Amino acid sequence: MKPVVSIIMPAYNAATTLSAAIDSVQRQTGLAWELLVIDGGSTDNTTAIIDQLAGEPNIRCFSEPDLGIYDAMNKGINRAKGDWLYFLGADDQLMPQALTTAAKNFTSAYKVVFGDVQFENGYRMQSYLGPRTWLQNTLHHQAAFYHRSIFDDFRYDLSLQLLADYELNLLVYQHQWPVYYTGQLVAMCHSGGASSNWTKSLKETNIVRKRFLKQGWKQALLSTALFLYYGQKRLRRKLYGHKI
Repeated sequence: MKPVVSIIMPAYNAATTLSAAIDSVQRQTGLAWELLVIDGGSTDNTTAIIDQLAGEPNIRCFSEPDLGIYDAMNKGINRAKGDWLYFLGADDQLMPQALTTAAKNFTSAYKVVFGDVQFENGYRMQSYLGPRTWLQNTLHHQAAFYHRSIFDDFRYDLSLQLLADYELNLLVYQHQWPVYYTGQLVAMCHSGGASSNWTKSLKETNIVRKRFLKQGWKQALLSTALFLYYGQKRLRRKLYGHKI
């Protein structure tokens, strides 16, 4: 049966979390799916875990050196067979029945179907696309299911290390492609990823936004606003220990 959803899982030295991430996919029922594990040539036991998956139905694994997470995601896109694509981190987990809940809205009427994610510290991030998307990325990658037609003319920019997914989401918002917010909790996510590097996030956000905004004053205003926003987040972390 042709998969409805292709789940693309980039991995690199993820031996401590990979099995749980894969298990969360294998527990999904009621919908045809495939899992593509794209390993970047790990040096820990990740490859041993992948080898144990040989012969598992609906799972394909690839292990070779790559140029980072977005290179792995592009490789997954090129190999995916599903009508909808979803990206799950090797240290994240799908919620039970996440696929069947989202699939109720997998129609030709929408380009993106998305919900929320929750971090291990209990913080729930509600994703959305709206005016604030011009300021920063407001749609978490692990919350979104993308129709494969989006990738007919798009691949993630390998010059970006943290926010190539922001470029995709800003593209969707700029073109006002139809999207649907389900309100569901899609995945549990690790909060200590590279995107918590606010200095680099600010830099890459500005790079991406500049590709879409031609007015220099708007770019300067949004850049300053985001700098101040990250500043108060740093202060909250220092005072209260908040990770998000």
